[in-house]
Amino acid sequence: MEAIALEATELSLWLKLREAGDPMARDALIVKYAPWARNVARGIYVRVYLLRDAWEDCAQNALIGLMESIDRFQPDRGVSFQLYARHRVRGAVFNGLRLIKEDLAKAARRTDDDVRDRTDSLLDSGNDSIDPLESFVSMTVGLGLGYLLESNSVPDSAEASDAYSFLEREQLSRAVVTALDQLPEREHLILVMHYFHHAPFVQIADELKVTKGRVSQLHRQGLNRLRESLGKQMNENL
Repeated sequence: MEAIALEATELSLWLKLREAGDPMARDALIVKYAPWARNVARGIYVRVYLLRDAWEDCAQNALIGLMESIDRFQPDRGVSFQLYARHRVRGAVFNGLRLIKEDLAKAARRTDDDVRDRTDSLLDSGNDSIDPLESFVSMTVGLGLGYLLESNSVPDSAEASDAYSFLEREQLSRAVVTALDQLPEREHLILVMHYFHHAPFVQIADELKVTKGRVSQLHRQGLNRLRESLGKQMNENL
Protein backbone atom coordinates (compact mmCIF):
# COMPACT_ATOMS: atom_id res chain seq x y z
CA MET A 1 0.00 0.00 0.00
CA GLU A 2 1.34 3.41 -0.94
CA ALA A 3 2.29 5.43 2.14
CA ILE A 4 0.72 8.82 2.52
CA ALA A 5 3.08 11.78 2.25
CA LEU A 6 1.26 15.05 2.73
CA GLU A 7 2.86 18.45 2.91
CA ALA A 8 2.24 20.30 6.14
CA THR A 9 0.05 22.86 4.38
CA GLU A 10 -2.08 20.21 2.69
CA LEU A 11 -2.40 18.19 5.89
CA SER A 12 -3.59 21.34 7.62
CA LEU A 13 -6.29 21.76 4.96
CA TRP A 14 -7.50 18.19 5.44
CA LEU A 15 -7.64 18.63 9.20
CA LYS A 16 -9.60 21.88 8.86
CA LEU A 17 -12.05 20.17 6.51
CA ARG A 18 -12.50 17.03 8.59
CA GLU A 19 -12.53 18.58 12.07
CA ALA A 20 -14.21 21.93 11.40
CA GLY A 21 -15.94 21.46 8.04
CA ASP A 22 -14.06 24.52 6.76
CA PRO A 23 -15.47 25.35 3.27
CA MET A 24 -12.37 27.40 2.39
CA ALA A 25 -10.19 24.35 3.03
CA ARG A 26 -12.42 22.34 0.68
CA ASP A 27 -12.12 25.07 -1.97
CA ALA A 28 -8.33 25.03 -1.65
CA LEU A 29 -8.20 21.25 -2.06
CA ILE A 30 -10.42 21.42 -5.14
CA VAL A 31 -8.11 24.04 -6.68
CA LYS A 32 -5.05 21.93 -5.82
CA TYR A 33 -6.33 18.70 -7.35
CA ALA A 34 -8.50 20.01 -10.22
CA PRO A 35 -5.58 19.91 -12.73
CA TRP A 36 -4.84 16.33 -11.72
CA ALA A 37 -8.50 15.34 -12.18
CA ARG A 38 -8.48 16.94 -15.64
CA ASN A 39 -5.40 14.87 -16.54
CA VAL A 40 -7.23 11.71 -15.48
CA ALA A 41 -10.17 12.76 -17.68
CA ARG A 42 -7.80 13.58 -20.54
CA GLY A 43 -6.27 10.09 -20.37
CA ILE A 44 -9.73 8.63 -20.92
CA TYR A 45 -10.85 11.23 -23.45
CA VAL A 46 -7.92 10.70 -25.84
CA ARG A 47 -8.89 7.04 -26.05
CA VAL A 48 -12.37 7.97 -27.29
CA TYR A 49 -11.26 11.01 -29.29
CA LEU A 50 -13.74 10.31 -32.09
CA LEU A 51 -16.41 11.45 -29.63
CA ARG A 52 -15.41 15.07 -30.08
CA ASP A 53 -18.34 16.31 -27.98
CA ALA A 54 -17.31 14.15 -25.03
CA TRP A 55 -14.63 16.40 -23.52
CA GLU A 56 -16.97 18.68 -21.56
CA ASP A 57 -18.68 15.65 -20.03
CA CYS A 58 -15.34 14.01 -19.20
CA ALA A 59 -13.98 17.13 -17.50
CA GLN A 60 -17.18 17.86 -15.57
CA ASN A 61 -17.59 14.27 -14.39
CA ALA A 62 -13.94 14.19 -13.31
CA LEU A 63 -14.62 17.26 -11.17
CA ILE A 64 -17.67 15.58 -9.63
CA GLY A 65 -15.60 12.49 -8.82
CA LEU A 66 -12.87 14.68 -7.36
CA MET A 67 -15.26 16.55 -5.06
CA GLU A 68 -16.87 13.30 -3.92
CA SER A 69 -13.40 11.93 -3.14
CA ILE A 70 -12.44 15.04 -1.18
CA ASP A 71 -15.61 14.75 0.89
CA ARG A 72 -14.89 11.10 1.73
CA PHE A 73 -11.09 10.96 2.04
CA GLN A 74 -9.60 10.23 5.47
CA PRO A 75 -5.96 11.42 5.58
CA ASP A 76 -5.13 9.27 8.60
CA ARG A 77 -5.77 5.97 6.76
CA GLY A 78 -2.24 5.75 5.31
CA VAL A 79 -3.23 6.04 1.64
CA SER A 80 -2.32 8.92 -0.68
CA PHE A 81 -5.24 11.03 -1.86
CA GLN A 82 -4.54 10.50 -5.55
CA LEU A 83 -4.41 6.72 -5.12
CA TYR A 84 -7.69 6.87 -3.20
CA ALA A 85 -9.40 9.24 -5.63
CA ARG A 86 -8.25 7.83 -8.97
CA HIS A 87 -10.79 4.98 -9.03
CA ARG A 88 -13.69 7.29 -8.19
CA VAL A 89 -12.62 9.98 -10.69
CA ARG A 90 -12.14 7.45 -13.49
CA GLY A 91 -15.43 5.78 -12.60
CA ALA A 92 -17.26 9.11 -12.78
CA VAL A 93 -15.78 9.79 -16.23
CA PHE A 94 -16.64 6.32 -17.56
CA ASN A 95 -20.17 6.51 -16.18
CA GLY A 96 -20.61 9.79 -18.01
CA LEU A 97 -19.37 8.26 -21.25
CA ARG A 98 -21.87 5.42 -20.96
CA LEU A 99 -24.63 8.00 -20.92
CA ILE A 100 -23.11 10.21 -23.62
CA LYS A 101 -25.79 9.50 -26.23
CA GLU A 102 -28.58 10.37 -23.82
CA ASP A 103 -26.77 13.50 -22.70
CA LEU A 104 -26.15 15.06 -26.12
CA ALA A 105 -29.41 16.99 -26.15
CA LYS A 106 -28.90 18.07 -22.55
CA ALA A 107 -25.36 19.20 -23.34
CA ALA A 108 -26.68 21.44 -26.12
CA ARG A 109 -29.16 23.03 -23.71
CA ARG A 110 -26.41 23.41 -21.10
CA THR A 111 -24.23 25.28 -23.59
CA ASP A 112 -27.09 27.70 -24.26
CA ASP A 113 -27.60 28.16 -20.52
CA ASP A 114 -23.87 28.74 -19.96
CA VAL A 115 -23.75 31.47 -22.60
CA ARG A 116 -26.85 33.07 -21.10
CA ASP A 117 -25.35 32.94 -17.59
CA ARG A 118 -22.08 34.45 -18.77
CA THR A 119 -23.81 37.24 -20.68
CA ASP A 120 -26.09 38.09 -17.76
CA SER A 121 -23.10 38.07 -15.42
CA LEU A 122 -21.07 40.47 -17.57
CA LEU A 123 -23.99 42.83 -18.21
CA ASP A 124 -25.05 43.02 -14.56
CA SER A 125 -22.32 45.37 -13.33
CA GLY A 126 -24.46 46.83 -10.53
CA ASN A 127 -23.46 50.31 -11.67
CA ASP A 128 -26.17 52.17 -13.61
CA SER A 129 -23.81 55.07 -14.36
CA ILE A 130 -21.64 53.01 -16.73
CA ASP A 131 -21.96 54.05 -20.37
CA PRO A 132 -24.01 51.46 -22.33
CA LEU A 133 -21.36 51.28 -25.05
CA GLU A 134 -18.61 50.64 -22.51
CA SER A 135 -20.82 48.00 -20.90
CA PHE A 136 -21.28 46.28 -24.26
CA VAL A 137 -17.55 46.40 -25.02
CA SER A 138 -16.75 45.00 -21.58
CA MET A 139 -19.25 42.19 -22.10
CA THR A 140 -17.81 41.34 -25.51
CA VAL A 141 -14.25 41.26 -24.17
CA GLY A 142 -15.39 39.17 -21.22
CA LEU A 143 -17.06 36.62 -23.48
CA GLY A 144 -13.89 36.52 -25.56
CA LEU A 145 -11.81 35.82 -22.48
CA GLY A 146 -14.21 33.06 -21.53
CA TYR A 147 -13.82 31.51 -24.97
CA LEU A 148 -10.04 31.76 -24.60
CA LEU A 149 -10.14 29.98 -21.24
CA GLU A 150 -12.42 27.29 -22.65
CA SER A 151 -10.29 26.69 -25.74
CA ASN A 152 -7.22 26.27 -23.52
CA SER A 153 -9.05 23.67 -21.45
CA VAL A 154 -9.65 21.20 -24.30
CA PRO A 155 -6.85 18.67 -24.90
CA ASP A 156 -5.10 19.03 -28.24
CA SER A 157 -7.69 21.57 -29.37
CA ALA A 158 -5.17 23.61 -31.36
CA GLU A 159 -4.12 22.56 -34.83
CA ALA A 160 -1.24 24.95 -35.46
CA SER A 161 -0.66 25.51 -39.16
CA ASP A 162 2.93 26.63 -38.65
CA ALA A 163 5.58 27.18 -35.99
CA TYR A 164 4.67 30.86 -35.55
CA SER A 165 0.99 30.24 -34.80
CA PHE A 166 1.96 27.43 -32.41
CA LEU A 167 4.39 29.73 -30.59
CA GLU A 168 1.79 32.50 -30.37
CA ARG A 169 -0.75 30.11 -28.85
CA GLU A 170 1.80 28.77 -26.38
CA GLN A 171 2.70 32.31 -25.28
CA LEU A 172 -0.96 33.23 -24.92
CA SER A 173 -1.66 30.07 -22.93
CA ARG A 174 1.17 30.84 -20.52
CA ALA A 175 -0.09 34.40 -20.09
CA VAL A 176 -3.61 33.16 -19.34
CA VAL A 177 -2.37 30.62 -16.78
CA THR A 178 -0.18 33.25 -15.11
CA ALA A 179 -3.07 35.71 -14.90
CA LEU A 180 -5.46 33.03 -13.66
CA ASP A 181 -3.10 32.00 -10.85
CA GLN A 182 -2.99 35.60 -9.62
CA LEU A 183 -6.74 35.82 -9.01
CA PRO A 184 -8.25 35.68 -5.51
CA GLU A 185 -8.97 32.09 -4.49
CA ARG A 186 -12.76 32.09 -4.93
CA GLU A 187 -12.64 33.83 -8.32
CA HIS A 188 -9.91 31.42 -9.42
CA LEU A 189 -11.97 28.44 -8.27
CA ILE A 190 -15.13 29.58 -10.07
CA LEU A 191 -13.35 30.22 -13.37
CA VAL A 192 -11.59 26.84 -13.16
CA MET A 193 -14.84 25.00 -12.35
CA HIS A 194 -16.83 26.77 -15.07
CA TYR A 195 -14.37 27.00 -17.97
CA PHE A 196 -12.04 24.05 -17.35
CA HIS A 197 -14.58 21.61 -15.90
CA HIS A 198 -17.66 23.08 -17.63
CA ALA A 199 -19.72 23.24 -14.45
CA PRO A 200 -22.77 25.53 -14.88
CA PHE A 201 -23.32 28.43 -12.47
CA VAL A 202 -26.15 26.66 -10.68
CA GLN A 203 -23.96 23.63 -9.92
CA ILE A 204 -21.09 25.83 -8.71
CA ALA A 205 -23.47 27.73 -6.44
CA ASP A 206 -24.72 24.46 -4.98
CA GLU A 207 -21.20 23.13 -4.39
CA LEU A 208 -19.92 26.35 -2.80
CA LYS A 209 -23.11 26.91 -0.77
CA VAL A 210 -23.68 30.40 -2.21
CA THR A 211 -26.36 31.90 -4.43
CA LYS A 212 -26.17 31.74 -8.20
CA GLY A 213 -26.11 35.54 -8.17
CA ARG A 214 -22.94 35.47 -6.03
CA VAL A 215 -21.30 33.06 -8.48
CA SER A 216 -22.27 35.42 -11.31
CA GLN A 217 -20.73 38.37 -9.44
CA LEU A 218 -17.46 36.54 -8.72
CA HIS A 219 -17.34 35.29 -12.30
CA ARG A 220 -17.58 38.87 -13.58
CA GLN A 221 -14.97 40.11 -11.09
CA GLY A 222 -12.60 37.28 -12.04
CA LEU A 223 -12.85 38.00 -15.77
CA ASN A 224 -12.32 41.73 -15.14
CA ARG A 225 -9.18 41.03 -13.12
CA LEU A 226 -8.02 38.60 -15.80
CA ARG A 227 -8.53 41.25 -18.45
CA GLU A 228 -6.50 43.79 -16.44
CA SER A 229 -3.70 41.30 -15.75
CA LEU A 230 -3.40 40.26 -19.40
CA GLY A 231 -3.37 43.92 -20.41
CA LYS A 232 -0.48 44.61 -18.04
CA GLN A 233 1.43 41.61 -19.36
CA MET A 234 0.96 42.82 -22.94
CA ASN A 235 2.15 46.34 -22.04
CA GLU A 236 5.22 44.96 -20.28
CA ASN A 237 6.13 42.96 -23.37
CA LEU A 238 5.87 45.92 -25.74
